[in-house]
Amino acid sequence: MGETRFLIDDILENKIKLEPVNKDAFAKMKKEWDRVSKPIDSFGAFENIHSKIAAIQGFESPDLYHMRLVVFCGDHGVVEEGVSQTSQDVTRICATNIGKGLTTAGTMAKSLGIDVVSVDVGINSPKEVPYTLNRRVKYGTCNFLKQPAMSVEEFCRAVQVGMDLAKESKEQGFTCLLVGEMGIGNTTSAAVMAGYLLDLNAEAVTGRGAGLDDEAFSKKRAVVSMALSMYSGLSPVEICSNFGGLELAAMTGMILGGALYKIPVILDGMLSMVSALVADRLLDNTKDYMIPSHISKEPVAMKLASKLSLEPVIDAKMAVGEGAGAVMVVPSLRLADVAFHDALKFGDSGVDQYENFSEAK
Repeated sequence: MGETRFLIDDILENKIKLEPVNKDAFAKMKKEWDRVSKPIDSFGAFENIHSKIAAIQGFESPDLYHMRLVVFCGDHGVVEEGVSQTSQDVTRICATNIGKGLTTAGTMAKSLGIDVVSVDVGINSPKEVPYTLNRRVKYGTCNFLKQPAMSVEEFCRAVQVGMDLAKESKEQGFTCLLVGEMGIGNTTSAAVMAGYLLDLNAEAVTGRGAGLDDEAFSKKRAVVSMALSMYSGLSPVEICSNFGGLELAAMTGMILGGALYKIPVILDGMLSMVSALVADRLLDNTKDYMIPSHISKEPVAMKLASKLSLEPVIDAKMAVGEGAGAVMVVPSLRLADVAFHDALKFGDSGVDQYENFSEAK
C-alpha cells in the first residue's frame, strides 16, 4: 500500500503539521557512537549527520546504500539581461547528459551505486529532452525584471512535482535522496530570493555563479539590485513566483516531501539551500529533515546554512551544481558508518569507557 499523498495546497492552507525528528531516536544513536573506542564526539558533525539520518529513516542505524540523486532542470527568462556566460540551450544539453549519467555529479554518483534521475520541470525547449523525466510545468520562467517569473499556480505545480517524486522514490525503495539542479541563470534568481528571504542587499547575495568576467558580474549584481528594490514585505510564495525558478520550486517540493515522507534529503550548495529555506518557511520543522553537505563559494551560502541551523562538512569553495557536493559527502558518511559498525567498542578494546562530559552537564 502506497504512502498517503501530501499536497502543497494543504501546506499553504496550514492543514499539515510536521513533527520534529524523533529526539529519542537521535539520542539513542549518539549513545551508540559513544560506545565506539575513540574520543567522545571525535567524528564531529559526521556523528550528528549519521545519527540524524537514522532517526529520520526510523532505523536502528542509517541505510546509506539505497540512494537516489534527483537533478531538477529549468530555464530562466532573466538570462536575456546578460547575467550568464552561456545561452539557455545549455540547460537542455546538460539535462540530457545528466540523465545519461555522464556529468561530474552523475559519474561520481554512478561510481557509488547512486541512482541518477534528470527531471525536466521547466526547460525552454519545444521537444521532450532525451534521458530526462518529463514533468515540465512551463517552458522556462519569464524575465522577472519585466513580469513575474511564474504564476503562483505554476510555482505550486512545480513544488508538487518535487513532493510527488519524493513519495515515488520512497515507494521504489530509496531510503535517502540527494538533490541537485541545472538551469542557466538560476544563481541570479536564487540570489534575489536569498536577498528577500534574509533581508540582504545585492552585494551580500550575488556571486559569479558558473563563472562570470567582471563586466558580466557587475551586470548580474545590478540586475539583482533592481529586483530587490521592486517590492517589500513579500511572502515566501510571492518571492518564489516573482523571482524563482521552476527547478528551484521543485527542489523545495522534494525537501518538503522528504520531511513529510520521512526520507532524508542531502542538500547541495547555495541553490538547494535557498529552496530549503523556502521549504522551512512554508512548513515548520522541515529543516529538521535536511542533511547538509558543503558550503559553496557563493557569498550568501554560509548565511543560508546558519539560518537553517545546518553544519556542512565540506568547505572546498565548490560551485559545481547538479548535486555534486551532495554526492561527495556520501563516501565520508559511508566510511563513518563503517567505523560505527566495525570499529572496536570500549568493552572489547581494552580501554575503559570514556565519559561524555557534555551529556553529564
